[in-house]
Amino acid sequence: MSIAKKLKWKRTLSRLRFNYEELDLIKEVSRETAQDFQKYYEQYCTSRGIDISKLNSEHRERVSVLYDVGKTIPDKHDDRQSEVDPTNDTAVALHSGASKESNEKQKEHQMTTDEIAVHEAFSKLFKRIALKIHPDRLSANTPPIERESMLSMFQNANKSFEQKKYYVLLDIAAQLGITTPKNFSQQVRWMKRENAIIEQEINKQKSTYNFIFSEAETDEERDQLIKNFMQQVFQLHIQ
Repeated sequence: MSIAKKLKWKRTLSRLRFNYEELDLIKEVSRETAQDFQKYYEQYCTSRGIDISKLNSEHRERVSVLYDVGKTIPDKHDDRQSEVDPTNDTAVALHSGASKESNEKQKEHQMTTDEIAVHEAFSKLFKRIALKIHPDRLSANTPPIERESMLSMFQNANKSFEQKKYYVLLDIAAQLGITTPKNFSQQVRWMKRENAIIEQEINKQKSTYNFIFSEAETDEERDQLIKNFMQQVFQLHIQ
């Protein structure tokens, strides 16, 4: 492989690594912020004499259609178990306008030639890694600390392979001195496509009320976000 091609491969790989880590971080921020958003939403409504239970009841059908779920927005005033988990993005996601049909088409994704080739290459790499660090392959004389380290590394490799985070397998293979796949051109094409998909998901996650709330720095910004939320969900315009 020429130096130029190798640098292109490394750059694309670096971008893929960053995008996966960025997506994981954004999702974590959204999960951690969910309860804060819900609490602020409840306090906002209480301070203005807005009955959340009544809103949920009156707009149940609209909420169901808007979020494509037969659920309501969480309501602390309801003694029953909340019908929506406040940590679930569907409860506080900006409506993207994506149809159910488009979602079904995504589920029917057909693997490309490059995707098949890359998957097969890394499947073989995973097997080579497993031959070295799978718990059943370790010697009975392996020290407990080393065995625990190998087990953790194998679990990481297994999880990363399932999630198609192949860059983790490359890191583990480098630690173990294992030869890695050389189909670089196919890897670059696959990684470019994967980057586009992940970046689209990153933008989607950044559009959730949870994440936008985490970025708000003033009560004025938070109040405006709640107003936007209630306008969208309940068509309730608040001055």
